[in-house]
Amino acid sequence: MKTHLPFKAILVCAFLLLSACGFQHGPTLKQSSLGFNKALQHALSEQMLLNLVRLRYGEPPIFLEVTSISSQYAFSSDFSGGVKINEVFPDSYSLNLGFSYATKPTFTFVPLQGEEFAKRLLSPIPIEHLILLLNSGWRVDRVLRLCVQAINDLPNAPTASGPTPAEAPEFKDFLVLSRKLEILRKKGLIKFLFLQKDHQTLPVLMLDSRAEDLPVTDEIRHILKLEKAPYYPLVGPETPSGPRHIRIETRSLIGVLFYLSQGLEVPQEDLQGGRVTITRYPDGRPFSWQEMLEDLFCVRTSEKLPSQAALAVKYRGRWFYILDTDLPTKSTFILLQQLFALEASKGKILSPLLTLPVGQ
Repeated sequence: MKTHLPFKAILVCAFLLLSACGFQHGPTLKQSSLGFNKALQHALSEQMLLNLVRLRYGEPPIFLEVTSISSQYAFSSDFSGGVKINEVFPDSYSLNLGFSYATKPTFTFVPLQGEEFAKRLLSPIPIEHLILLLNSGWRVDRVLRLCVQAINDLPNAPTASGPTPAEAPEFKDFLVLSRKLEILRKKGLIKFLFLQKDHQTLPVLMLDSRAEDLPVTDEIRHILKLEKAPYYPLVGPETPSGPRHIRIETRSLIGVLFYLSQGLEVPQEDLQGGRVTITRYPDGRPFSWQEMLEDLFCVRTSEKLPSQAALAVKYRGRWFYILDTDLPTKSTFILLQQLFALEASKGKILSPLLTLPVGQ
């Protein structure tokens, strides 16, 4: 009498294999969540870049926010086997195993719109948020150039906070000031913080005692027309100018977006075709926005998708992209996304919903 131990062994192995496949939900879920995370990050970055391009071309931006991500998982398995018992030759066996897995992810988008969101978009950035960013490790000059359009009446291209102006902006003295403040920050000689005084919490710029005798400190005070003091309260534009405080006029969120949109490299055919505004000096010479945004932000353009692009969007038949090796632009873009999350999310409107299955 024959015993068919090999066939039994195959059956046991098949059962164990199928059982093992059925318990791989954990790694599968982890892999899917990482994929969703990467896809969402890339989609939101592309949306931001596309809106900057739109603003440079005089078109309104549109923002969508993902409110939920859901996914359905489907598993199926199949097993079949056979045996042929021979009288002379060794028995023969057959075994068929099948296993399939499918996932159907769905992203739910909500358009950011309505009166509340519009107010958030158009309102000046609060000084408290400015201090939050300045204490989050960002360079002082990067934050101030991006978010502030005047300090003590010293202009930082306020006309760039809207559609591209026809006349060159004023910004050079502000640029000098912001870089001098960054020198003190690197040395740990200034702090932006909140000070309790007379039962009030005041945002202030505080100087370290070691900064008193430095030439750069005297230069900053001279530029801002300040008297000597250990700290200076930071006040809004509604407060009159004075030698004992620093008057700050911040941009709105849409102003920040317009400001950075000026860093877009526009093709010559679009300039000559009148599709965008050409900014000029008073004598008629063209003004290059990279004079203002150099080492801060630059979006390049190409007819073909460049291999060295960190992020790219296609618009009007051309690619607009951020170069992967352009570290200043990449840093500013991250700061912009943080600022947008800080300012815009409070004004989101939760209807109507747009639900799209991924990959369909």
